[in-house]
Amino acid sequence: MIHPFFLIILSLIGTVSALDVQVGEDVHPTGAVILVVDGFGASYVYPEYTPYALDGSALDKALLFNLTGDVARVLDVRVPVPETLKSHSVLVTGDPNADPEALGPTIFDEFRKKGYLCLALLQRGDTLEMLKKQDGVLYFDNNSIPGPGPTIGARGGLPEDIRQDLGLWQSRFQDYASNHGQKAYADYNRFDLDAAADLVERLGSRPFVLFMNVGGVDSAGQDLGSVGYIQTVQALDAPLGRLAEACRMNGIVLAVTADHGMSFPAPGKSKGAHASGKYSTRLESLRIPLVVRGPGVDNLSLGGVWSQVNIAPTILELLGIRENFSEYATGIPLKKSYDLRVAGAKGDVAIYRGEDLVANASGDEITFKGLPRGIYTIKSGSTPVQLCLNGDKMLNLNLVEKSVPSGWLPQDLRKFIGPALILIINLIGVVVIVRIIKKG
Repeated sequence: MIHPFFLIILSLIGTVSALDVQVGEDVHPTGAVILVVDGFGASYVYPEYTPYALDGSALDKALLFNLTGDVARVLDVRVPVPETLKSHSVLVTGDPNADPEALGPTIFDEFRKKGYLCLALLQRGDTLEMLKKQDGVLYFDNNSIPGPGPTIGARGGLPEDIRQDLGLWQSRFQDYASNHGQKAYADYNRFDLDAAADLVERLGSRPFVLFMNVGGVDSAGQDLGSVGYIQTVQALDAPLGRLAEACRMNGIVLAVTADHGMSFPAPGKSKGAHASGKYSTRLESLRIPLVVRGPGVDNLSLGGVWSQVNIAPTILELLGIRENFSEYATGIPLKKSYDLRVAGAKGDVAIYRGEDLVANASGDEITFKGLPRGIYTIKSGSTPVQLCLNGDKMLNLNLVEKSVPSGWLPQDLRKFIGPALILIINLIGVVVIVRIIKKG
């Protein structure tokens, strides 16, 4: 015989209903390309900023048309440490204390759990730990420009057509290594960007994440001064456009960022730096761009000060992977739409945007999926609730009822007003009685 207590529990479980209501477009990008331009300071490409040398002189800037248009730009992202290996580790872990020699959990592990192929094109020599996270990688052992060609690394399960494509691009490097001077740095970058565009087209609908870094900008800053640096940044535009178009045609999210920026002692040929004492604290070294485009990405320029640790969870969220990846940071709100989960409803739940009804449903727990960012009013029972949806949110109406009941008075204030009114009435009664006695 079942104990009555368990019958009660079973009956309560039976009454709980969960319902998903698709409101807006259900966006599913098939993959992501994360482009890290080494030494790429936001001050040199964002129109909101002017870069300055250590001597106080204003420096020239570059105009990259393919970092504009229908994109999400985060205006102020800063790195914890402006040093390449450290920053690459922070980018893929979301951990400001990440150790390049012992990465721990990374976005590649999260993607692989979901069946994604993990690929990399690495021009700046990364640690063995970073290489081991990839299914297939084309990497450079030597940072010199143009230098020797790349090496292939692959897991056993790498698809044969992708292995062959990596081999093809390994052999093509010499076609990009014939120039000298500033053009050699530009061609070094162009090699990786062209290889990435080709890989995106060949991968088709297969889910993947491609992590890549191009090293020519950083090297140009340290070898050629601010003039060569800006020229090398400007040369990114055309190959970046080809990569962006390949991503657009295949429904891929493209995120462009950097490991750190670059500072210069003076305009001209004075060599730049970023990690040493007087350079490492400069905003030109610390502030990096983050420009994202692709399915489900909003067209906006987002203010506030963010950290490089926010980038990894942002990429995961854009591809619908919502696990609590980083204990240090959440994703940056760059999506066009979000999910709102409403629990504890008493009857129908109606969602309004201004005077317009957006959606309504009934259930104990309802998830309204694909709501565009904005301000909404949720009506259920006697308590309308207004909220700003700028990320996935959970609204428990039971807690709202306890904290803000119907009407305009807060709950705590009502607790005092009731007894206070009774006390006032009693005092008035006493005064009236005293007056009557005196008159008598």
